[in-house]
Amino acid sequence: MTFPCQPGRPRNKPWTKLILRLLIPDFSIKFTTNPILMKSFKDLFIKSEEDGEKVNEVTEQPVTKPAAGFPVNPGQSPQNIVPSGNPYLDEIILVYEKGLDSINMPGYDFYDFFTAIKAAGVQNEAVYKMAFQMGKTMDSSLNSQKLVTDADFYLSKLKDVHQKYADQGQQKLDSVLSQSRNERESLSNSTNSMELEIAKLKQQIADLEKKLADTRGVLSQVDQKYKPQQEVIERKMQANNEALRVSALKLTAVRDAIQLYLK
Repeated sequence: MTFPCQPGRPRNKPWTKLILRLLIPDFSIKFTTNPILMKSFKDLFIKSEEDGEKVNEVTEQPVTKPAAGFPVNPGQSPQNIVPSGNPYLDEIILVYEKGLDSINMPGYDFYDFFTAIKAAGVQNEAVYKMAFQMGKTMDSSLNSQKLVTDADFYLSKLKDVHQKYADQGQQKLDSVLSQSRNERESLSNSTNSMELEIAKLKQQIADLEKKLADTRGVLSQVDQKYKPQQEVIERKMQANNEALRVSALKLTAVRDAIQLYLK
């Protein structure tokens, strides 16, 4: 799955880890002892050229990821958002998440806000407001309406990609079902023809009955022959639908919380 890329979009945003570092006290990033640690909150995000060189001295340790799952609305349990049982679901959700990351728009937007909230691992007004204030440090024009508008943009991209692959999956399923139907009809016609021939040609009944038995054996295996392909395609399509629901719920949960907490 691929998401349409935004032209001119910067691939890395070096201030993202600093935001996470302030939101999450135990975020596993260790800094070297240099003067930047003594600067004001503002200086952590607005750097001079000299400071920019010092930031490059930061050393990064492996990050301990929070528990799986996105932030959810109050009263909405993670189990309701992430269903289980489909072996393709996790793979497709990961594709959706990588796709969202690939279209991350320039500057600080909803996706950066969403990433900070997700990494914080909590869902409350204080975290939302802190992430919002940090975002305004990145972009003074940031407001809750812009975040909601950006959230709708990402949701629309999710739906566009889902529809594209839902259509492709349906085409593949239709093709397999058509092959199965055609082969079944062909074998059925052959059976009928051979039964008529047996009635007309008694002397050849022994040979024809053997051929009929063989053909019926093949016919009885048609459904079983195509069943694995059909099940795989159907499960992938189900996973695609579930991935849309899961991913959309995650983004919608944060969008709704923005409207709730950041009025």
